[in-house]
Amino acid sequence: MHHWLAVFDRETARPPEGLESFKVAEKPHAFPGEDESRAEELCKAKLSVAYEHSKPEARKMAVLGHGNGFSFEASPYCSYANREGVHVVLAGEVSDWPGISAVAAAHDAFVRNEDPPEQNDAHWLLDFYTSFMSSSSADDTTGKALECLAKVQGNFAFVIYDEIQKRVFAARDAEGGQPLYWGATDEGQLLLGSHLNDLDGCEPTATMFPPGTLFASTRHTIAFSPGNQGWVINEGDWPGQLLSFLVDSDGTHWRGIKAIPRINSRGQLFGAVYKVASMREVVETVEVPVPPPKAEKMQFLEANKQ
Repeated sequence: MHHWLAVFDRETARPPEGLESFKVAEKPHAFPGEDESRAEELCKAKLSVAYEHSKPEARKMAVLGHGNGFSFEASPYCSYANREGVHVVLAGEVSDWPGISAVAAAHDAFVRNEDPPEQNDAHWLLDFYTSFMSSSSADDTTGKALECLAKVQGNFAFVIYDEIQKRVFAARDAEGGQPLYWGATDEGQLLLGSHLNDLDGCEPTATMFPPGTLFASTRHTIAFSPGNQGWVINEGDWPGQLLSFLVDSDGTHWRGIKAIPRINSRGQLFGAVYKVASMREVVETVEVPVPPPKAEKMQFLEANKQ
């Protein structure tokens, strides 16, 4: 299985409440740009673990600044792409994107002796993201992402980092065909990758990313008062959301997510295991007419004789 890893600084993305260690949860919010060199150093250190585990002839690293980056083992089933500030890595193989059959498009290009419409699945993922990323709000974008993901056919695990919108998406197919793990370090980094042993420094929070879910994190603008300096505007790093793109039994709602807390011997929260809720059982009540007893039936017939 190919190695790939995505690393994000706490100022870029935060996991859902419960995945962070208690040490990180107690840390105050940092100012943008604070200790930038330290963030870069930590990012490279984490990426180098997956890089060293990858095949030398195929391994690549993309350090993107601000403590964010990717390490990946390039192959037909693990690819990276970027376009206009959007960076993606995808593992697996997708046959159909919403409204587009990647297999049919590649076949048609081959028959016409033309270049493939896209270089690899990562470029298809960029097209996929572009189809819903221009929504008016972060909530609208996330909602459209869920609708689109429910239509994707294939086995996949991917991460999208939009440095312009300051947005991070990660998802795994409903069947869990591709491995995906995530965890948070005591420094506040969020790591997502294909192998558990690549998530250096994430113990004990490291755990499996649940199949059929989308992680969405977008920074928001907040106002706060830093002492006697008055009120200033700053970008907040609110915890991200973990949402299911599996439809519930009613066909109109997404299934819920169950968070099972993990507690250490001192009673401190050090992470959680997340699972998609099972489809609700729907029991239809059907009224079956019961024939009346024989005596009552005879009385009824006698009373209704013409």
